[in-house]
Amino acid sequence: MMNVAGIPWTGPVRAEEVASIPTSAGPVVPETGTPSLEDPPGARPPLPYAVSPVTGHRPGLMGAAVGVSVIALALSVLAPMATIVLGLVFLGLLSATLSSRYLLGRFAGLLDPAFTRVLLALVTGVALSGLLARVVGRPAELLAIILGYGVLAAGVRRWRGATRRVVAWWVLAASLALSLGFPAYHLVVLGHLLALTPLGFLWEWSRGLPGARGRRRFRAALLLGYLGVPALLLSGVFDRWLSMSPGQVRSVVGDGAAILHLTTLPGTEGGPLVARLLAVSAFLGTLGYAAWIVFFPRAAPEVTQAVEERLPWATAPRVWAGAFTAGAGLAVVFTLDFGRAAALLAAVSAYPLLFGAALLVVLAGSDRR
Repeated sequence: MMNVAGIPWTGPVRAEEVASIPTSAGPVVPETGTPSLEDPPGARPPLPYAVSPVTGHRPGLMGAAVGVSVIALALSVLAPMATIVLGLVFLGLLSATLSSRYLLGRFAGLLDPAFTRVLLALVTGVALSGLLARVVGRPAELLAIILGYGVLAAGVRRWRGATRRVVAWWVLAASLALSLGFPAYHLVVLGHLLALTPLGFLWEWSRGLPGARGRRRFRAALLLGYLGVPALLLSGVFDRWLSMSPGQVRSVVGDGAAILHLTTLPGTEGGPLVARLLAVSAFLGTLGYAAWIVFFPRAAPEVTQAVEERLPWATAPRVWAGAFTAGAGLAVVFTLDFGRAAALLAAVSAYPLLFGAALLVVLAGSDRR
């Protein structure tokens, strides 16, 4: 049995645990990839986690998703900086907690002991480097970049086929060289890419939807929200309504320079791209909160059940109450020192964000459609 942060978690997956594994995988087999006795001759080796159907679509979720997207777009255009700051203060820690629960509940079958220990070591290094960057500066930032690519490389190592792994590692090495050469760009691009991780998990969840038509509609809506709307924002369609004023959060972030540093590319100061990237960050961040806090708890209650079966003390009311209590304490720190509180939240959020990125890499190389 494996320990995740000192807590016994994964073990043999029981047949009744519907939610702990992805819907598109093969039967449980050893990591060597040895085909089971039921596989036909010449079949592709199955994956080391089990097929388990998702309980399906929940009525009203599509309409709610459209409504949330429209509200998120309006907030992101009219008050993007306030949307980002208030989201971090009130929803950041809750989102990190619930996303961790979803990843542990649904993908326990992927988190074998060796893989989890490597990820924990790498992500802890990233989190500590982020905290030290306020003191040490550039060396800590560069170390965080290197360790972050190590997380992706660890996910690639789970792929089958040596050639594919080597090609992917060369691509990662080239990307790492670019990131180390332009760390300020890396920070902004990474933030926008990590904001897209809910799209990957929503796409994966939709594999369990009954009927190809419903699945196509759901995925089309995902692409429209996560790619189409940001493309419209970047094209300048909403420029006449865009605002960069801190508004109600001026007392917390001042002129908002710290937010702009994290969301806009260097060298774009004074241009229209600054306001557009700020709006994109606000929009994708709001969609992420909606996915982790609203969508997955309602659409995948079996994940919560799987977590509670493994960890009986981690009931939904306790998880929510604990996250709200910790979030309230962090909100006080935000009002006193926004930069320090944001760094602390980034360190905590690094675990679900980077674990999620590694799991998406594993799923991308799973050889399954």
